Amino acid sequence: MSLRRAPLLYVFYETSQIRSQRVLFESVIGVPVIEVEPHLPHHRHGVFKYDAGGVVLSHNMSGPSRFRPEDSDALVTVFGVPAGWSAERVRSVGLAGRADGLFTDAEGRHFRFVPHARNTRAVVDELRLTVDDLEASIAFYRDVLDLELVGRTGRAARFATGTVPIGLEEGPAAPDGRRPRRHSYLLVFHTAEIEAARTALIERGLEFRQPRVGFSEIGGTIRFDDPSGQRFCLYVASEESLTWGSGPKVLELAGGPAAAR
Repeated sequence: MSLRRAPLLYVFYETSQIRSQRVLFESVIGVPVIEVEPHLPHHRHGVFKYDAGGVVLSHNMSGPSRFRPEDSDALVTVFGVPAGWSAERVRSVGLAGRADGLFTDAEGRHFRFVPHARNTRAVVDELRLTVDDLEASIAFYRDVLDLELVGRTGRAARFATGTVPIGLEEGPAAPDGRRPRRHSYLLVFHTAEIEAARTALIERGLEFRQPRVGFSEIGGTIRFDDPSGQRFCLYVASEESLTWGSGPKVLELAGGPAAAR
């Protein structure tokens, strides 16, 4: 067993500015809300969840000390947007834009927006990660996780998942030139057989951050890092979580009820 066809189900972003993130995601980018944690601000996990096409985007609440001005994310979320979508919408809420199309918010999250004639709304096209060593990263994603390498250039590579692709770009700095930060987001793979997946991945050389799968009301989870320190999680949904607002989207991306559990 490997992650070759596993859906990349969630991206969790840490933020201390939940209100401005809501404006950005809902009013500017235009991704639909599919779940709101009713106990805000007491519950910190998955406060707002959004349907971004092939992945669910979610925000976790965090303290402002987590976001140092000298750091920014090593992740760029690439959105495919409708033709005619204006980048001025992003600038209007204070995101800094560069000539190459990179936009960065006040806490150092990065976004790109690529127009597509067929898109009727924004969806995630790719999750792009800055890595320290491309060859070591390719070996990890290809040989340990068993993801399909679908393209590479001198300093970049692209891997398929069961949903949105992961792009890798080698470099010493985050996309805006600051020190790369990798503890402020989490990429989550769904696997219906999480214990079997854990065992198989250990046999392929993966070292998990904890010795066993943890189970709670959301389901089963276990985390690992890539060679650059990008944080990932394996996840299997609980019966209870599939009754929440994001449940139908989880079922869609995971391939139906049997595949989600």
